[in-house]
Amino acid sequence: MTDMSEECLDIINNGHFNVVDPGPLHTPIRGFSLRRNDKLTLILETEADSKAASTAVEHPPGTVRLSVERAKLVNIAGVEAELVGVVPYSVRTAEGDPVDRALRVSAQVHSATVAPGDVVTATYTIDWLENLPASPFVWPDTVKTTTNTTKTRSIGMGDGGLTISSDSERFSLARTAAKLVISGVTFYVCALGRDRVGGGIEPGCVVYDGTPDDAFRKKVRIALSFALGLYLVDLGHTIYDRDWHIVSAFARSAYSLGRRAFDMGPEQLAPLGPRFLNELNSNQLTRAVNALVSFYDELDLANLSWAYWHACAATPHIAPAHFGAAIEALQRAYIRTHPNAVVEVWAPRQVWKMLRAAMASSIEQTDISDEAKTALVRKLTNFNQVDQRPLLKAVFAALGLELGEDEDAAWRRRNKAAHGMPIPEGQELAAIRDMKLLRGLFQRMLLRITNAADQYIDYTSPNHSFRRLEEAPPVAT
Repeated sequence: MTDMSEECLDIINNGHFNVVDPGPLHTPIRGFSLRRNDKLTLILETEADSKAASTAVEHPPGTVRLSVERAKLVNIAGVEAELVGVVPYSVRTAEGDPVDRALRVSAQVHSATVAPGDVVTATYTIDWLENLPASPFVWPDTVKTTTNTTKTRSIGMGDGGLTISSDSERFSLARTAAKLVISGVTFYVCALGRDRVGGGIEPGCVVYDGTPDDAFRKKVRIALSFALGLYLVDLGHTIYDRDWHIVSAFARSAYSLGRRAFDMGPEQLAPLGPRFLNELNSNQLTRAVNALVSFYDELDLANLSWAYWHACAATPHIAPAHFGAAIEALQRAYIRTHPNAVVEVWAPRQVWKMLRAAMASSIEQTDISDEAKTALVRKLTNFNQVDQRPLLKAVFAALGLELGEDEDAAWRRRNKAAHGMPIPEGQELAAIRDMKLLRGLFQRMLLRITNAADQYIDYTSPNHSFRRLEEAPPVAT
């Protein structure tokens, strides 16, 4: 292990690899490099002979399909690497020799894998992340770095020469880590800082003492994202042996909400320290992450996270619709697992069956078109469902939460965004506050359902007050 940084790309670029199966690429290939663009997508750039050709099937522009094309690489030691989802998008002639100008081909790559070690020796795992800043958080644990340097000078030649050597040791200490134990698995969350790893936007990682599977590590990433109030961008992972030699490395084209993830400051679900905002206490962070991991499957947090973070990244004119969808999804998950806690229909099943038959009969006897009759009868399908506003009140009551006056108003207004209603001139600040209120509704529900915390952070109030989950945000004055 040479540094705390993503290593899959370094191995492939500097490991003396040759392309043995080009897949959709133009061949013969003279050289290549694998990098990330500004959106963290993996880009493979190859240089090929001027008359190089590709055997890939050409798909018409606009074709919707899954990219399964692969390319295989092997280095001089026999180590194999595989690129999956290889899609060339640019072929151009390089400047230079007019007789033999090289072709430069750029291709998007979904993922890359290389395995230089023996999987039997796997001991540690590191998930590489982006958008995990050191600041403004006050971390509970430290990262100590020791750098040893040996300098040697040889003076003169032969037996009469002298060799002067010196050793130096340099230390650095940063409080940028947190230790957690979840489901018996110990790991460390570390904000690395671009200066310490030589690049990245806000690089970080999760270091596991062990080799938990992909499913567990995904649960931890999503739980950490909610707890810290940051959309953590997954770059891939590296597995090491006991001596920190690389067993295998994996990189993926990362998704960062179209880079919007880096524009959103941290807004954690709940206080994670006893004294002030952004303080991270190991016990409180562990409680939050453990609770969210425990409810991951029951609440379908994978899809819920997708809805929530896209709502956070949305613009004010449409964000209420997105937050409304996330809240409704959370409601459904809660009602599904607590079927007796909330009544979802106005009339019991047998009573509604009779009512629906009577209303359908009345519609059939009216003097309207057959098309209109069919449409009205079809609308009866959902006619017995309790409306979303009373349903939200019922869920809050079942959870023992107070639905505030401003929260209720924001919930009623969310449909205006869904139906394309513009924000009235002069009401821009109120619309932004509605976004914060709806986000707070979601957060309070999630915290109470999972028992991740006893308080929440009221982002609608000055100084971001800590409030009990039961307590609604005060009415704006």
